[in-house]
Amino acid sequence: MQYYCEIPTPKGVMRGFFHKPSQDKHPVCLIFHGFTGQKTGTKFCYVQLARMLEAKGVATFRFDFLGSGESDGNFVDMTFQDELSCARVILEETLKMENCTEIYVLGHSMGGAVASELAKLYPQQIKKMVLWAPAFNLPDALLYLTGQVERAKTYDHSGYEIGDEFVEDILNRNFYEHLDTYQNELLIIHGTADTTVPYDISQRYLQGFHQGIKFVAIENGNHNFDKLTDIKKVLKLSLDFLSKE
Repeated sequence: MQYYCEIPTPKGVMRGFFHKPSQDKHPVCLIFHGFTGQKTGTKFCYVQLARMLEAKGVATFRFDFLGSGESDGNFVDMTFQDELSCARVILEETLKMENCTEIYVLGHSMGGAVASELAKLYPQQIKKMVLWAPAFNLPDALLYLTGQVERAKTYDHSGYEIGDEFVEDILNRNFYEHLDTYQNELLIIHGTADTTVPYDISQRYLQGFHQGIKFVAIENGNHNFDKLTDIKKVLKLSLDFLSKE
């Protein structure tokens, strides 16, 4: 069953959905969308995956971060720290659930960076993690994020207004540090034709994670896996990984 839900935070209310399987006891997967994304996912992939996982006995939470989708706040006020704080609130609420047996996380792009940072904070509580093209290159991609050379209070990013506080937050982070803090099961999927989060950076982050990582390259896949065959493969890989005993 799919249920609408809200979670209050100090900066506003997050809105999303909980997909509950028929089993009384079940794992719960937290899905984190990327920069300019929302809880449905590109090509509604989060909705598809949530329903697939529900059929396999895995529950999911998929929320809009504050400032995105239908949650409170304005996108221009969003920072990476805010999204990480939101992710922590969702995880802490999940830990209170009596029917939850294990916690999994999945994140795409900047949502993958959020998931990875969350796993550094909760390395024991998170039992499985899936990262789709994790945007560990965010500090290096400053010009991509702002679309301008000179710093300003706000920036026009393809019609999205982003604040300098977001930029400053990103510039002060190194997402490659302490990746090996998380030692549990891990799957990373990355398209070889990704220009937003270049495929080449996978060689850098793979060296930081533990040796038991499962890595899958999607040949000629772009950042949002815009071919039907690609997104179907990504969904199946994620489903199999998250639903296996």
